[in-house]
Amino acid sequence: MRVDLIWMLTAFLATAAHAQTLTQRPAAQNPVTSVEMTERLEKSALRTAKSNPKGAARGASVDFSWPADAEEYRKLAKHVLVLVSVVTQDAAELPLRRVYVDSNGKQTQLKKLSSQRSSVADGSVTFSVLGPYREDGFYLAPAGAMMAEGHLQADFAVRRVGFNLYKLPGTPPDFIRDDSDPMPAKDAKAEIPALKAMLQREYRGFELPASLR
Repeated sequence: MRVDLIWMLTAFLATAAHAQTLTQRPAAQNPVTSVEMTERLEKSALRTAKSNPKGAARGASVDFSWPADAEEYRKLAKHVLVLVSVVTQDAAELPLRRVYVDSNGKQTQLKKLSSQRSSVADGSVTFSVLGPYREDGFYLAPAGAMMAEGHLQADFAVRRVGFNLYKLPGTPPDFIRDDSDPMPAKDAKAEIPALKAMLQREYRGFELPASLR
């Protein structure tokens, strides 16, 4: 159940090297595909090119899915499925070192399920403005962390840390909002069949994590 908003983010080069711009996008109702994420990155690159013709050091698009119902929420051990697609000018920045929620100075690291590297299409605006190197990664985030005030952030392999991906809180469905303790228990693990079913329902065209095959 993707009931939240999609945000696009770019960090500009030159004089605005550390600036970040988040642009709100409508919630998606159908499964998100790899092609759709490519299109979102391309639209972000087009906007970046208009505001900064010199391009950007890196960019990202995030999509996350809440469990569809209380039973799936239980089977996922109170986790949210998160997709992070990043593009960068420098291959050394990948893979991402970590993705986490920063809320009032407290950091909660997401559990990485998988990541898939690919090349950005030569001739695309994304290639010329954001870079030729792409990574798509799936993560599990504690529902409680995604409901807190703060930011979803990423640290790249080198140079860039604290890169804002999404401004929290997210907007969960009522059955999660009504949970008095939406943080997973210590060492709680999502049930593999439920996680696989959710990923295949919500996302299409991505490599399935090895642990779910």
